[in-house]
Amino acid sequence: MFIKNLSYEEKVKELKNSQGGLIKWQPGMSLFNSNGAIDSGTLGYRYTIQTTTLIQPRISRQKYYEIPFADYIPVRMGQGAYLEEIKTNVEYDSAGDFESGLQGTGQNTRISQVSTGLAPITYNIKTWVGGYQYSIMELEKALRSDNWNVQEGKHKALVKRWQLGLQRMAFLGSYTDPTGVPGLLSNASVNINLSIITAQISSLNYTQFATLVSLLMQDYFANSNSTVYPTHFAIPQSDWNGLAVPINPQFPVAGSMMIDYLQQAFVKVTGNPNFVIYPVAYADQTNNKGVWTSNGTYRYCLYRKDEETACMDVPLDLTQLAPNTADNFNWNGVAFGQFTGVQIIRVPEFRYYDHT
Repeated sequence: MFIKNLSYEEKVKELKNSQGGLIKWQPGMSLFNSNGAIDSGTLGYRYTIQTTTLIQPRISRQKYYEIPFADYIPVRMGQGAYLEEIKTNVEYDSAGDFESGLQGTGQNTRISQVSTGLAPITYNIKTWVGGYQYSIMELEKALRSDNWNVQEGKHKALVKRWQLGLQRMAFLGSYTDPTGVPGLLSNASVNINLSIITAQISSLNYTQFATLVSLLMQDYFANSNSTVYPTHFAIPQSDWNGLAVPINPQFPVAGSMMIDYLQQAFVKVTGNPNFVIYPVAYADQTNNKGVWTSNGTYRYCLYRKDEETACMDVPLDLTQLAPNTADNFNWNGVAFGQFTGVQIIRVPEFRYYDHT
């Protein structure tokens, strides 16, 4: 994720300023980035070696926080390429009370009627374009370093930028268009409960934990108009990391971990043996500052993973053009793709739980 520790306004300004080209790397640029403590002053081709120095042929590359977001939300590929918006029609039934259809014997009374109607939900399609540049001089210098392909490195960086960008959009949505491109965790239409989860679940004592489990499912069921149960529970990564502890420290027996009890309770209540609890680093307060509130929150999300309930579209996956040149010395590579935010069609089947 390419996120700096900036205010919302600064993030928007930076994104707008970056439209003309790639953002230059600088320390702290990637929030979830394990880069081997790289000293930015050492970037380049020139460094001192001795006759007893071995240069490893294998390069150690940066690592980022990566998560398969299609496991959290259905993702549709290839529908609506090169268009500007996607409309999903929602069908509604309208009819009177059931007993208005009761008839008396031998009476010629009016027949109770039902009707249906359609209402569209519209989501914007965003087009993203990124590029990279290299010169003959860069290629020749890289060749003499004996183990680095500069063109391949820049190409991979561009692909990674697209992948990490889609990942962030899937959970947090767009900084510049949060209404038109919301994420799984940032849809303003979803109801937020601030009273049930008031602290990290992993920090609760035995009594508090048992109470929480009983309240969560009842609250969700009421929010869905007593219609459905959830299939997924997304929780902050930091809370997930602390759930592998006994429910009651006085009786630390096998199978009594908090995460096991939580999973079993949801499976029992929903009747769904495939109910899933997932950790999400974006749900941690420090990682969503400036998205829905200036300071961020710890956000939990109970929801149904169902394409008719919510989905994300990628009308055009990353499409790469062959590098081209105008002077045979400087080369430019360009790639582009299209995506939407997470379309939540059945809003009552989503429920957020926040605490700070």
